[in-house]
Amino acid sequence: MKNSIRLSLFIIYCLIFSSRQMVAPLDTPHDGLISKTISAELLRGKLLNDAQFENLSPSLMPDNAELKAIFAENSASLKPSMLVESLYLYKKPAPFSKAAWTKAEKTAVLNILVSVSTLAGIQYYSRSRGAMRTFYEKSAVIKDPRQKVIQDDPVFSPDELPSGLTLYARQKDLSMGDNVYRYDYFISDDALIFTQKNCNAISYGIVPLAAKEKLCTISAVIDAGEYFLIYAASMTKAPQFSGLKKKAGDSFGSRAEALIKWLTQRMDGAGTE
Repeated sequence: MKNSIRLSLFIIYCLIFSSRQMVAPLDTPHDGLISKTISAELLRGKLLNDAQFENLSPSLMPDNAELKAIFAENSASLKPSMLVESLYLYKKPAPFSKAAWTKAEKTAVLNILVSVSTLAGIQYYSRSRGAMRTFYEKSAVIKDPRQKVIQDDPVFSPDELPSGLTLYARQKDLSMGDNVYRYDYFISDDALIFTQKNCNAISYGIVPLAAKEKLCTISAVIDAGEYFLIYAASMTKAPQFSGLKKKAGDSFGSRAEALIKWLTQRMDGAGTE
């Protein structure tokens, strides 16, 4: 009888323990930055995209005060009619620390983000063509919008890590032409954020897309414990024709995916070099 009771208690214990193990929460140090629903999708390795053309409100933006402030400021000045967001959860490679983001690691990521010349030749998937296509044929840092003298990409050491900086770049896009952009970088304790704005009017093929400084992309790399959250949001006045709206939305989403791939490939193994 005693053995039977012991066996029953052992079985109950095993069932309880097993049940707890099955429903145990995933190790998500990014909790609080994104919703549990979005977190579950990201943990499956998905890159999330969302395109909006009315009643614009960020749906994928992590809960980061500085990122929200930068977005709100630019959105208020642009009054966009199109917003395309992308979000990706990237597990930190060795030897990045799994706890606090060190100054050396932050500098290593900043040096990647300002390496504008390495964007030349990257490709994205063109949904309209059903094939890969070159994104930037040419890409280089220049002195300023008037004197388009090519300069080397800046490189910083941890002792020189700035709180912010501005770069100008000349980039030839096979869809949007040869344009000059202003990049503004913001460095905080837990995030690297940068904006890209056009310094001249640009078109999408033959269709006018944005007047000067009316196309803005906001990108962020946010520390999330064992991960980096990588976010991008592009906004502008959308083309008026519904077909072109969708085409532009698809294009911005594919381009964001190409940039995220470029960034993560360069971060793999970068560590504190």
